[in-house]
Amino acid sequence: MAKSTTNTAKVSSISVRMYRAGTGDFFLLQFKKGRTVSFNMMIDCGCINGGKDDFEPLVKDLKKITGGTIDLLVVSHEHADHMNGFEKCKDLFDKFKFKKVWFAWTEDKENRFANSIRANNSKMAMALNTATQKLGAYLDTGHFDKQFKNELKGEFMLDGKKHFIQSLAGLNALNVVKTNIPGSPMPTMEDLLIEYNIIKPGTVVEFLEPGDVRGDIADAKGIKFFALGPPKEMKHLSNEADNYTKREKKSTTEFAFLSALAEDSMESEASRLPFENEYESIDKNDPIQQLYNNGNDWRKIDSDWLLGAGNIALKLEKNINNTSLALAIQFEESEKVLLFPGDSELDNWESWHKGLEWPVIINGKTENKNAEYFLNKTVLYKVGHHLSQNGTAKAKGLEMMKSADFAAMVSLDFNKIQSGWLNTMPNDLIGAELIRKTKGNVFFVGDRNKILPNIKTNRVTIRHADEKALHQANAPFDGKPFIDFEVKE
Repeated sequence: MAKSTTNTAKVSSISVRMYRAGTGDFFLLQFKKGRTVSFNMMIDCGCINGGKDDFEPLVKDLKKITGGTIDLLVVSHEHADHMNGFEKCKDLFDKFKFKKVWFAWTEDKENRFANSIRANNSKMAMALNTATQKLGAYLDTGHFDKQFKNELKGEFMLDGKKHFIQSLAGLNALNVVKTNIPGSPMPTMEDLLIEYNIIKPGTVVEFLEPGDVRGDIADAKGIKFFALGPPKEMKHLSNEADNYTKREKKSTTEFAFLSALAEDSMESEASRLPFENEYESIDKNDPIQQLYNNGNDWRKIDSDWLLGAGNIALKLEKNINNTSLALAIQFEESEKVLLFPGDSELDNWESWHKGLEWPVIINGKTENKNAEYFLNKTVLYKVGHHLSQNGTAKAKGLEMMKSADFAAMVSLDFNKIQSGWLNTMPNDLIGAELIRKTKGNVFFVGDRNKILPNIKTNRVTIRHADEKALHQANAPFDGKPFIDFEVKE
C-alpha cells in the first residue's frame, strides 16, 4: 500500500498484524491516515525453536505489505523467541530498509550500569550453556543409564534426570548468544542486528528509558510513544507475590508430553516463576536425592553444580525478561492505548507504578499521568510472556485495564513450544479474565481449539456467549499466516 505524501493529517487508525511463526512475538503495526499507510512499525521477530522455514513466508509477506521499508523497529529483549527470526532470515532482511531502531537502555554500551548487567548475564549464560552441554553429553553416552541401572527406584530417578536435562536445554535455547569471552559483557542487540543486516549505515538507533516520551513524528502525527520499562534502578524491583497463581496441572498437547516428575509436590518460589519446579536444583533433603547420594560420593561426579544450573537458568531467564522494553502507544485525541510489554515479568510491571509519570496532552493542556492511567486506557494488550502467570500483573496490571473496547493478542502456539512451558502456558486465570474483559475478543497465534480447552479448567468460568464470540473473531484467520486487528482513533 502506498505511503501518504502529506505530513499534516493525523493517524486515524493502527492496523496490527500478528504473524504466526509459533510461540514468540512478531508484529507489524501500520499507522494509517484514512486508507493510506503512513508509518510502518515492527515489533520483534522470533519463535522458540523457529527455523528459516517458519519465518521465510512471513518475512516475504512483511516485505510485500511494507515495500521493504520499516520506519521503526522495536526489539523488546534478546531472547530467541523474540529475535531469532532476524538471524534466520538475515539474507531477506538485507533487502529491507530500517530507518530507526529502539532498544531498552539496558542495551546501551555507553551506559556503565547496563554493561555490568550484561556482564553478569554473560557469566550466567556461559555457565548454563556449559552445564547443558555436559549434562547432555552424560545423557548421550549412557552414563546415567549405567549409574541408575541397579539402583532402588533407579528407573524413576533416571526419568527424572532426563527430564531435568531436557528442561534445562529448553531454557538454554532461549539465549541467542551461547558463548562469550569470560568477564566481558554479552554482545548487545545492536551488535547482533548489525551482524544480521538489520542495522545498516543510516539507521538511527535509540535507547529508551522509563519515563521517556516520543512523538511529533510527521508520518505518525497524533501518536505518542511512552516507555514504561525496564526500570532504571534495579533496587526498585520487588517481586511482589500479589499475582495470579500458577496452573494446577500442565497444559496438554496432541503429542502428550510425559514426565516422571509431572506432579508438583511442593509450593516454592518457583510457583511464581515462568517454568516448572523441576528446573530448580534438587533439594538436599528430598528423599530421592538422599536415596541417590546414600553416602556414596563417587556417584555425584560434578552433578552437584550441574544440577544447580536450574537455578542459574531461572535467574537468567528472569533477568533478561525484565529488561524488556515496555511501550504504551497512544492516540493523542481519543487517548486509546496499545500496550506492548514484551516479556516483562512482575518486577518490570511493578516498577511502572513507582513514582513514574509521563506528560500527556489532554484538551490542549499537558497533564502528568501515572501507569494506572495508561492501563485504564488500554484497548489492545499484547499479552505478556505468552500467557504465563508471571507475564501479566494482576492488581497493577490486568485489573486496571477497564476499556469497554478492550482486546488482546496472545503469541502462544502449542505446535511450537517447549514442553516445560506447558506448566504455565496458558495460565487459566488470566486467560479466562481476558476472555471476560474482552467479551471474547482474544486472538491466538496458535490453534484456539487446542489452547482454549487448557484455559477452561475447574478454577474458572467462561460464559458461553464470550466463548462463541472468541471463535467468531478468530475464525476469519483460520489457515492464514497472520491475524489482523484494527484500532481506530
